[in-house]
Amino acid sequence: MLVCALGVPVRVPETNYTEGKALALKLNENARLLYEEVETTNEVAAVSDPPLMIRSEDNCDPDSLKTDPETCLSRVVLALKNYSRIFGDDGIFQGQNTKCTKWRANATVIAEVAKQILETLKCYEVKSGPIRNAQGTRQRGNDDQSETREGGAKQEFVISWLQSSACRMNVGVAHSEVNPNTRVMNSRGIWLTYLLLTVVLHIVLLSIPFLSVPIVWTLTNVIHNLAMYVFLHTVKGTPFETPDQGKARLLTHWEQMDYGIQFTSSRKFLTISPIVLYILASFYTKYDATHFLINTSSLLSVLLPKLPQFHGVRLFGINKY
Repeated sequence: MLVCALGVPVRVPETNYTEGKALALKLNENARLLYEEVETTNEVAAVSDPPLMIRSEDNCDPDSLKTDPETCLSRVVLALKNYSRIFGDDGIFQGQNTKCTKWRANATVIAEVAKQILETLKCYEVKSGPIRNAQGTRQRGNDDQSETREGGAKQEFVISWLQSSACRMNVGVAHSEVNPNTRVMNSRGIWLTYLLLTVVLHIVLLSIPFLSVPIVWTLTNVIHNLAMYVFLHTVKGTPFETPDQGKARLLTHWEQMDYGIQFTSSRKFLTISPIVLYILASFYTKYDATHFLINTSSLLSVLLPKLPQFHGVRLFGINKY
């Protein structure tokens, strides 16, 4: 994140890049301290992924910035939006886990600083005024001539990038998820779609003439839990090309959800839904012993892997790689 000090403009009189540098350094330092606290050996980590940082392959060295600035600055925007999503007021870090209480103060600081910098990266806010300011600044006296040249060059560099195609492509348009699997169950309408698919499955089974009502309910429960077990607790990795150095490769979809934070809304919903279906199946099968045994075994197969105690655990090494 130190690359932000290269010239992110801040809304202060005369385009004060000194304050911009201070904000970037403050953001980087608080993120580092916060992650070190979360990763302490005495506490369970609240997040499974570290904050997104600038990497060597992002071409953020001074020479690369002169020839190909878009690669680096696109990563800067992605990193800042990543901070805002994780540490913001509505982010997954705030309020989702009681263990996060003592870290929220630092998270709030990170969110506020990231918000200030992100606000300056909106393309529609780039006007001709700042350019004129930069030109006027270079005409000051000899006392601050070198500082003026540096500030003007930085400002022109940032403004030219903000007006480029990279800015239009990344700011406010492209998503900022490092791994889309982490937030897919929080997408709009995903819960309703899941419920509708379960209802459709039940109706299709009911339409088969030779199946009785108890058998249909048991089949609905078993097929639902089998699909949930396969897609949430068996299949690992992600269909997306992610810049997480292969961390998601050994994690199931359930372990990737919400960056590994337990007891989020999506996790509670996906835990309660098979229980409700199990209760309905037990009722409509009139608590028959055979159906009860099958439905209970099916329920346990999807409930046990959801427990925090089994997060990342591979019993007997099954499905480890």
